[in-house]
Amino acid sequence: MRHSQNDTPGLALSYVRSADGGFFEGLHAGALRLGFDSCGYTIGIPAANGGIQFVMINSFPRSWQERYRRSGLHAQDPTLLHGMRESRPLIWSSASLDAPAAWRQAALAAGFNHGWTKATHDASGRFGVLTLARSRGPISAQELQDNLPTMLWLAQMSHSVLFKMLFSRHRHRSRASLTARELLVLRLVADGRSSLEIANTTGITERTVAFHIGNAITKLDATNKTHAVVTAMRMGLLD
Repeated sequence: MRHSQNDTPGLALSYVRSADGGFFEGLHAGALRLGFDSCGYTIGIPAANGGIQFVMINSFPRSWQERYRRSGLHAQDPTLLHGMRESRPLIWSSASLDAPAAWRQAALAAGFNHGWTKATHDASGRFGVLTLARSRGPISAQELQDNLPTMLWLAQMSHSVLFKMLFSRHRHRSRASLTARELLVLRLVADGRSSLEIANTTGITERTVAFHIGNAITKLDATNKTHAVVTAMRMGLLD
């Protein structure tokens, strides 16, 4: 899978631009059988700066992907913003959504005329959002009645499978910014060890322990070592 990044203050996006094989291929096939043209799944993870880090995978048109990434449309996406706030499903039309003109124009150009979005949240503030989209008519009441159990099941399975995969990618990228020694020191701080105890355990001096803690605080944009540990735990870096 290839990815690129686009950063908007508070809402950063890691964009998976190709989705080949595996579970996602089956998810896309399921979306087609339900009468949709494409599907996408996005996870949101609390970031070190207090914002949200998004990681997205989808089968949307390449023109939409490029425009979405280049223009930072994730910060304006009403389906994604809905998923950030609540778990109830959203049946939508791009023409009727309360969205900026730039997002609505891009959605219409990509054939995102109608769709269905469902989010799943966990106790750590992390969430995943499944969107099914199509160009033809709106989702009728009868269609929803017939297909809702399957759509809800797809949302649940997407969260079970894709969240783990995308979160693993995010954690790997985040861990790469912290050295192995910084991660070890943070784990020991999380265990309640003092700087002296950490120094004795790792064979380094207390001054070096403080150096590693200081680096971790800076990289995680934290205010102190406790904040750094909490941030690292929320990002899944100490698992």
